[in-house]
Amino acid sequence: MRGMYQRVALGCCALWSASALAQSCQPNLLANPGFEQGLSGWRAQGAQGDGDTHSGRGSLRYDNADAAQYRTFNQALQVVPGQTIDFGVWLKTRGVRGQSRDGGAGVYLQSFDAQGRFLEGSYPAGVTGDSGWRQVNASYTVPPQAARITFGVYLRKGSTGTVWFDDAYACTRAPKPALYQLGASAQGKVDTLIVTAQPQHLQVDSELLNAEGQVVHRSRDRYQVEGQRRIEYPLPTGLAQGEYRLRQQVTGQQSQPAQGSELSFRVGQPAAKVAIDSKGFTLRDGQRLFPLGIYANVATDEHLARIASAGFNTVLNYDYGEKKDPYAFFRNARKRGLLVIYSVKDQYRGSRFAPAVRGGDYAAMTAWYVQRLRSQPNLLAWYINDELGPEYLDKIEEKNLQIKRLDGDHPTFQVLNKTGELDAYFNSSDILATDPYPVGNDRDLTRTTRYTELTVQAARQARGAWVVMQIMDHAAYDARRKPHPPSEAEIRNQAWQALIGGAKGLLFYSYTDLFYKRKTGRFDQREFDATWRGVAAVSQQIAAFTPYLLTGKSTPLAGSDPQMPARMFILGDRALLLVANPYYREGSTRLRLPAGWRQQGEGTEVKLALPAVGTATLWLQR
Repeated sequence: MRGMYQRVALGCCALWSASALAQSCQPNLLANPGFEQGLSGWRAQGAQGDGDTHSGRGSLRYDNADAAQYRTFNQALQVVPGQTIDFGVWLKTRGVRGQSRDGGAGVYLQSFDAQGRFLEGSYPAGVTGDSGWRQVNASYTVPPQAARITFGVYLRKGSTGTVWFDDAYACTRAPKPALYQLGASAQGKVDTLIVTAQPQHLQVDSELLNAEGQVVHRSRDRYQVEGQRRIEYPLPTGLAQGEYRLRQQVTGQQSQPAQGSELSFRVGQPAAKVAIDSKGFTLRDGQRLFPLGIYANVATDEHLARIASAGFNTVLNYDYGEKKDPYAFFRNARKRGLLVIYSVKDQYRGSRFAPAVRGGDYAAMTAWYVQRLRSQPNLLAWYINDELGPEYLDKIEEKNLQIKRLDGDHPTFQVLNKTGELDAYFNSSDILATDPYPVGNDRDLTRTTRYTELTVQAARQARGAWVVMQIMDHAAYDARRKPHPPSEAEIRNQAWQALIGGAKGLLFYSYTDLFYKRKTGRFDQREFDATWRGVAAVSQQIAAFTPYLLTGKSTPLAGSDPQMPARMFILGDRALLLVANPYYREGSTRLRLPAGWRQQGEGTEVKLALPAVGTATLWLQR
């Protein structure tokens, strides 16, 4: 871009090529990364040392002829939460085949908490077929709850063939100052938060541009920042009405730009049709709305009517729209009173589900849809990212800015599954969401609370903080898994945890997956009907809570069992109390209500005994 502003890439290859990064990785956190001492330092049962190398004298070789056999070769790393790790390996393949597009030879990082529970990981795409030596690499930010990190090389599940690994590396990235544009205030200022890992003097460069892209004001300011500091950019007096963009960039002590961002806002014009307010709530036509949505790749009236009657107010359809009629979808959804989150999430070159487009011009494709659909009366938001990793962050930021320039009336929305990287995505959308999906994966449902807390924290009340609820069975995506469709109790428990944690919107994933057994001829309508009754019961309950959820007046309650979260939502002299037991065992807790509050017909202390993954919904008064 012209002027002082440059976007500094946050991916693993931002400042160097992957090869240069591997060579400059000092200190390498791995023991025996080049296998010069055989397999010493590695958990490597089933592998062998070999003389076919990328460099030096040794490599790790693995031969697998059995698709049912799955092994990884790994070692633990000494890192701390919040650190970003650049990692990779050189590999060579012969006859590697995978059972799916996720197969092949690769490398990964995984994190676990203090109880040994899996948290999340980074898994760059695997390599299949016959290949010479090539590098596979990625980056990963350690999540706050991580107590152990594992680096591994492997053939992915269901993969066969022969692979050699050599010159593995993992190194921590030096921390840099971070800049978060919080938003423009009614007082004629733009608030920005600067965060540093250590006290230092920082420089912030700002450029204000009008709708034509002309710079109307520049400034350069220096600050002493210890930990974090909120700064203000005062808008110049006498600005003409219109849309503006504020570009800002922070530079640290090393005199290299650390991070830049761009914020769109209006001066002297009507407010956006849909926006996020100063508390993180969604505003539609100036009124607060609690988005209660569902993913559904359907468009017929039968399905949309079922969704609307279940209490949902929003639908998100993956399939609209590179191939079908988006106008019909908006029209059918509007007929049923449903808002639409419109998906452009796959319109990135090189992404897994990228549609074919002439000349690879995905920006033109996005512009085509935004310009034609931005006036749809039931458009709620643009879905710009579904779990794309930090290697796509520059492209996501560009997509966000492109849409904001084309449509200042609707927010952008993205879903992430790496909680350690939430902060890095702050400047690239108006709404952040995470998708815990604990049912059938974890020994309990506490992942929902952890993800919600981290999402709310990352949103900083300047972005929407939403959470995606799991209603699908993981077996819908992996036939080898034992089926575990979430029960009504498990769905409600997830939702209560998210609401208690401060989520300002919920999406259920996914309506379409409730029909997955049709692919194998095992679909049972009665089974679907029973599942849907549970989904609808939870959705209708949440819809009834809406007046309490939107006041912005709530308080968490600490009970005798701190692992059972609880929160009061206050509306005048009445309050809604939600409590969740996220464990697959019975639990009990005592809650002392704030002064002046009591349970209807009871006293100021609430005693609860909840079944496994049970919840409580109580009404209070004062």
